[in-house]
Amino acid sequence: MASIAIDTNMYLIKNKLSITSERMANYANKTVDEIIEAEKAQGNTKAAELEKQLQSDPQTLIKTYQLDNPGNKFNILQQVPEQKRPEMLELLEDDDLRMGLNFFSQEQLLKLVEDYAPIEEVVNAALISFPLQEVMEMMPDKELNNFIVNKDLDEEFLKKHLSNMDPAVLASMIETATGEPVFEEDPKKLMTMLTGLDDDAYQEALIAMNSDAKRVMVMNMYQQDQEVLQLFPADAYTDMLATLEKEEMMPSMQAMTTDTLIGMDSELPPELMSIVLTQIDPKDFAKELIQKYPNLLTQIVAS
Repeated sequence: MASIAIDTNMYLIKNKLSITSERMANYANKTVDEIIEAEKAQGNTKAAELEKQLQSDPQTLIKTYQLDNPGNKFNILQQVPEQKRPEMLELLEDDDLRMGLNFFSQEQLLKLVEDYAPIEEVVNAALISFPLQEVMEMMPDKELNNFIVNKDLDEEFLKKHLSNMDPAVLASMIETATGEPVFEEDPKKLMTMLTGLDDDAYQEALIAMNSDAKRVMVMNMYQQDQEVLQLFPADAYTDMLATLEKEEMMPSMQAMTTDTLIGMDSELPPELMSIVLTQIDPKDFAKELIQKYPNLLTQIVAS
């Protein structure tokens, strides 16, 4: 493994080992591990103590290797195996994970939303960027038709909202399905006629509902059950987000939860992922190095 050159706290190492500046100068371009081994060989008892601290105490690690320096963290992270770096994303806060999303193009980002975000989060992302009425105005007629005949839409819930429709809308739906004129104006009788149709004619009548009426009905449903919007496909919402500039769209990523953000950031190229991972809290980073990557610490050159 190649050595890792970072800005180490030479003054701290010198004091921890109680050695002179002249003697410390002899260790130029040596790793901290090599310095400790050389001092141990010369009978310096403090070397073993420092070695133990570097292997177990996060604060000593932070001070010695200046892990609050993003450049130092980056250089160390670049030596972590590429396939292991995504595991470290769990150490980041959500805001840090969201920062990583800026490295993706808008097209890539929307694809990642579709791949990793549950539909609930995709819906919430759209509602952050657009008011509900605008979301429904942008919803394609094809998706409105699929929605109204969706088997996951509770039948009684649907009938309840159909019964509140304008009688003229109900009559038009029945006329389209049967091909016969409807002169009835009583909503209850119209609902009896509508629900009395055979399955195919009933579906045809539902699809025949005016698109604007469908949109109003969905908005009314939403007031009683917000999950109703989850019956529309994710790409219907990402298509809406795609109409924005990337900068305008980014606030919608507040809807993404930790697991989703980790999944999305896991698709970053290794070097960009290392940049994102430099935001890990120094104490958490030190603990991770001690527990999982002690071999990296032996490669750090004191400079």
